[in-house]
Amino acid sequence: SASVAIKIPAALEVAVGKNIGATTDRSKDGRAGLKVKGGTPPYNIVWDNGEKGASADKLTAGDHTATVTDANGCSKTATLTAGLRILPALTPGLLTSGQTIRMEQLRFDADSTNVKEESYPVLNELYDFMEENGSIVIEIGGHTNSTPSDEFCDRLSTARAKSVADYLLGKGIDKKRVVYKGYGKRNPIASNLTAAGRAENQRVEIKILKLGD
Repeated sequence: SASVAIKIPAALEVAVGKNIGATTDRSKDGRAGLKVKGGTPPYNIVWDNGEKGASADKLTAGDHTATVTDANGCSKTATLTAGLRILPALTPGLLTSGQTIRMEQLRFDADSTNVKEESYPVLNELYDFMEENGSIVIEIGGHTNSTPSDEFCDRLSTARAKSVADYLLGKGIDKKRVVYKGYGKRNPIASNLTAAGRAENQRVEIKILKLGD
């Protein structure tokens, strides 16, 4: 007599990893990646736009699917929605050294360095950009309106810039690639005489210090 043990492969699992939106609603530069495990490798992955492989980099804004088929013919389809980038200016081919980009959707609690929950997507988009472009060096600059004292504005703007830098460093970005600076109320971009102007002056900006080697 004889016995044979047949190992049943784990179920095929597919999850969406990185999902970076398109620059505009007409462009085809959205990017996404899949995480695949289980089943029997190798995997054949086909996206709905015809791209093949675990990642796609020519997605339009909107809904997409990617179908994964393993060596035994088992298939699973992942769905995702590619949005629009929050910081479309952070596109390598469009950047220039010294360029400043405002993080318009970055919000803090009043007089605090605590980032509001709805602002984390913009931080994550900045992290994705830094991770994919390993030679770029940036400065995170904090700015305030003119209402508080000079000392308070300098302290708050520096602390807010540092909190953004710390977020990037905490996710693994090399500290040599990120510096931060608080400008206080020295560089307004709008009138401090109106609430709208003061809100506009209360901001964080990204400055491109180095594009590459």
